[in-house]
Amino acid sequence: METVRPGALAVRAVNQYRRRDVLTYLALRYYLDNSAARSDEWAQRVAPDLVQTRTVAPYFRVGHFKDVSERGRVDHRVMFLPGANEAIAEAALLDECVRHPEAFANPPCVFSYALGERDDRTGVYKNYINGLRSRHTAIAKACDDFPNGVVRYADVKRFYPSIRSELALTAWQAQSGMARLPKRYHELGEKLIDDHAHAESPRSAGILTGPIFSHLLANLVLRELDKSFSYELPARYFRYVDDITLVGNADAVTRSLNIIRARFCDLGLVLLEDGSGKSIEVPAGEWLKGRTDFHDSRRPISWMTLIANLKRFLLTNPNERENLQSAFRNEGFRIPIRDYAVAASERGFLERIRGLAVRQWFRRKVQAVSVASLLHEATWLRRIYEAEFRSLIENTHALRGFERKRHIPKMRYRAGRLIYLATDDVLASLSPGADAIPELHFHAKIMAAVSRGIIDDVLSLGTNAAQAAAQPLRASARAVVCSRKGLGEAEQQALAIFLLNGVRVTGLPPAQTNSLELLRFAAEGVDGALMKSTNGFIREIACLHGLSTQPRHPTLLEAVFDQDEELAMDAIDQLQQSASP
Repeated sequence: METVRPGALAVRAVNQYRRRDVLTYLALRYYLDNSAARSDEWAQRVAPDLVQTRTVAPYFRVGHFKDVSERGRVDHRVMFLPGANEAIAEAALLDECVRHPEAFANPPCVFSYALGERDDRTGVYKNYINGLRSRHTAIAKACDDFPNGVVRYADVKRFYPSIRSELALTAWQAQSGMARLPKRYHELGEKLIDDHAHAESPRSAGILTGPIFSHLLANLVLRELDKSFSYELPARYFRYVDDITLVGNADAVTRSLNIIRARFCDLGLVLLEDGSGKSIEVPAGEWLKGRTDFHDSRRPISWMTLIANLKRFLLTNPNERENLQSAFRNEGFRIPIRDYAVAASERGFLERIRGLAVRQWFRRKVQAVSVASLLHEATWLRRIYEAEFRSLIENTHALRGFERKRHIPKMRYRAGRLIYLATDDVLASLSPGADAIPELHFHAKIMAAVSRGIIDDVLSLGTNAAQAAAQPLRASARAVVCSRKGLGEAEQQALAIFLLNGVRVTGLPPAQTNSLELLRFAAEGVDGALMKSTNGFIREIACLHGLSTQPRHPTLLEAVFDQDEELAMDAIDQLQQSASP
């Protein structure tokens, strides 16, 4: 039976939040069970009206892993996750902003959260890697222009929470007025800013970290400063979220940094102190040793080709899902194999496949991908990444400054993929070495939990760490043990993530699985009490789920929403999100 494909705005919202946090993604999936809510017309007309008329904003407060302090204390980034209807309304609002690049496009010196193209269904914003690569290229060009100069990195302290809501409102009104946005969207932006300000009691000072609208607001607040810095500073200026890079002669960089500190102070923003670990200065010539760090791999097999071939195989052979899953598990791989049956029955996909099927090149390309070829690619990458990770670990301890800064992303890249590829024994052997490097603490704990099946250490890291471990554990079909007693709210939220994914957790006292509403929702389904919860997010998602003695979460999380839904790999994506607001 052919099904009607969801509208572009629904798919963008699903993709954007799937990479950010599984709770809003799950809420979206239940919301979009209603076929009427999948249309662009619903997103543009109904969802904004529902936001405008609500009296309580259903934000859900969770902690995401941020980093580990020098004393070993885990620091969290507080996230406020919006409900499903707001996520759809945001997608419509930002889609309208795309129509007006003169008001909302980033200045050339800003590389983070660039609004996507209107025909792109992969997300509201362009993929983060595009911005990182563009910034890297721009810095390299500046270093070429100042071969005897320096590159200086500086970070803004508590970036999003420090952006006062009145600044966000002023910036939004100015740019939406310039664009002459329709009244519906102008007022929707104002409503969301006001809801951000009232999300906590007492009134919070800044915009929220969590909603995707916040990314646009942050860029708008700094828009005039960014343009001014780009043209007026003695040094070259580049910004990626809260990460500022300056390139030029040493004296020009110092003077530029002082100007930025003063101008940011006027906005209530503070740069991290010199010596913080994120404030690094390096000679331009030394920096240029890493100019190719972001180049694509020229290997015959890459992680990108594996995932692309995996998706192609599942779309054209949806009935082979269980066979592929079994084959991967038998070889010790934990790659999630999503269910594409519904997406493959969408009318648009079927029409496209019928048109391509008559072309020889397409038939040859599809036939080249098989269970055996996917196993070969995964096995080849497993061997390569393990050898490279071991080599990088050995060479990192003696590194300092910029050279260390270059090595950390390389190790994170391989560690994140080994969580899906390496055998239990290899992953367990790699974990201690990774844990000796503070910047790999997140990955090390995920490695240990996934290889040993003990999740105690992951629970304290946050819900994003729990999701990063839960996805590969679910793919491996293994049960896990939790031996910690007296879990606090943050640990219970993390535990709920494992249960939402369908991971069987043993060792818990019976009372532990119903002491928090989110845990009850994850483990037991929905009853009338959850549908009347005083927490707006829990109440909304419970009503969207509907009364049931058995939760539907694991099945829904394994089913693809649309052919253009990206294959999120959470041990990779969640760590990347923990590194930026």
